[in-house]
Amino acid sequence: MKKLLLAWMLLLPLVVVAQKTEKKISVTENIPYRTDVGKSTVLDLAQPLFGAQTNRPAILIIHGGGWSAGSKNDAVYRSLMVDYAMKGYVVANMNYRLVQEAPMPACIEDVRCAVRWMKAHAQQLGIDPNRIGTFGHSAGGHLSLMLGVGAESKAFADEANGPWMNQSCSVACAVGGAPPTEIGNPNSPWSAHNEWWPIGYIGKQSTPILVLQGGEDPIVRPNLTEDWVKKMQRAGSPVDYVKVHGNHGVAFDQQLEFTRPAMDAFYARHLKFDDPDVKVEQLKVPDFGGSGPYKSVAVRERTLQDFVVYHPVNMNMAVAREKSKLPVLVFANGGCMDTSIGYENMLADVASYGYIVVAIGELQMFAQHEKDQHTPSSMVTKALDWISAQVNDPASVYHNVMDADRIAAAGHSCGGAQVLCNAADKRLKTYLILNAGMGKMEMAGASSKSLKNLHGPILYLVGGKTDVAWPNAQIDYKAIKKVPVVLADNTTSGHGGTYEQPNGGANARMVRAWLDWQLKGKKENEALFLRNQLNDYPDWTMMHKNFK
Repeated sequence: MKKLLLAWMLLLPLVVVAQKTEKKISVTENIPYRTDVGKSTVLDLAQPLFGAQTNRPAILIIHGGGWSAGSKNDAVYRSLMVDYAMKGYVVANMNYRLVQEAPMPACIEDVRCAVRWMKAHAQQLGIDPNRIGTFGHSAGGHLSLMLGVGAESKAFADEANGPWMNQSCSVACAVGGAPPTEIGNPNSPWSAHNEWWPIGYIGKQSTPILVLQGGEDPIVRPNLTEDWVKKMQRAGSPVDYVKVHGNHGVAFDQQLEFTRPAMDAFYARHLKFDDPDVKVEQLKVPDFGGSGPYKSVAVRERTLQDFVVYHPVNMNMAVAREKSKLPVLVFANGGCMDTSIGYENMLADVASYGYIVVAIGELQMFAQHEKDQHTPSSMVTKALDWISAQVNDPASVYHNVMDADRIAAAGHSCGGAQVLCNAADKRLKTYLILNAGMGKMEMAGASSKSLKNLHGPILYLVGGKTDVAWPNAQIDYKAIKKVPVVLADNTTSGHGGTYEQPNGGANARMVRAWLDWQLKGKKENEALFLRNQLNDYPDWTMMHKNFK
């Protein structure tokens, strides 16, 4: 061990400087992390020369290449190593034995040894051995996930004789881009060894994992990735999943505007690292980011717990193209539930057309109905207060992005009652009551008396006579005397509407048409709401009144 440590110390590091910040890091190349299997098992190490020099989080990068090609020297991995070191992480970028040098599972053994080496040298590296995360793409994604699932199988018991093999090879979190979770070809000899693949470790795992996948990947089939993710999630494992349009290069050199922020937030959260550039705790891309010109994301904001914010991934670009700040939609869920996952297709689609949506409820990677709880109607006010605070805070990313003078509130079923409970709030310019109505009942603090507090145009959207809210919506429509009101009826959709369909279906298009008219001033939409031009909406009917 002393000889290996001395050899490492004699290597000359390269000092890299970031011009804009003048931060410096050192990069030391080709450090051997094991010496018993040849010359392939080396890594490059990037260490920050700024800030605290002890107890830092660390990231291990594992290259791809089908286990038979690739190298840590690829420009993508080199750049990733430098980028994260400039953020303040200690980063190791490793090589491992390719299968032509040593058959499977040698590469799995090597990545486990690299983690053990990092832990054994934690003091010299200045890292916290309990805060090591991993990243890999393709074959490297597979190896990263193998560290994440533990992979303590006897298949790896004979892997090394190094002096630090008493160290655990567990990691704090793992990220896999386009990761093979199993061998889909049953004729491959590798498919007989489930212990070599993440599919062999389905169960409740404690290590958080982030999977990044291209929806059109021809090499790693998305259906296999999703099958593994869903099985792990159902077992109670903390697996986040970001799926975007793209091929096998997603998270490597494609769609980085989605995948890199997701990684940044994931590492900051699970490695307990305060990265000032990371403003969100978690990120998701529902329904490929919507059908609009500004692909959207769903995020959990540090400053707004128990809500999800849907917004264009590049908000500043959307502002520039729209030539204005972005209008805002506050959304309340059916059942007054604390999750918007059943509406995320619609909300992501709305956001992709240049809106910011603030939805009540926690961000869920998949539906967890057993955790659903009722929310108070005061959550609408909380969202409005947060919007006001953000637009008045020069340090907020929303400061010159959100338009606090153009805010709508929408709610489905019980969520519609939550909107009406807050109808008097002058910050609201328009209302959308989806498959809801008060009639003669009381719900969520609202009643027919709440209709007297309306001070802007209101859209009721129902689902025909099979919709339990249909009669109450009719009563509300007749009772409203002072503000413009439209009653749109998707006569065959029922109470559930179309919100979970791709892009939210016809109901989402109607919601967006109303928002475009009321918040963006698109007068051409009057033809839809006031002149019953429903060519694009078969099986719909429309009524309106109180318009000048």
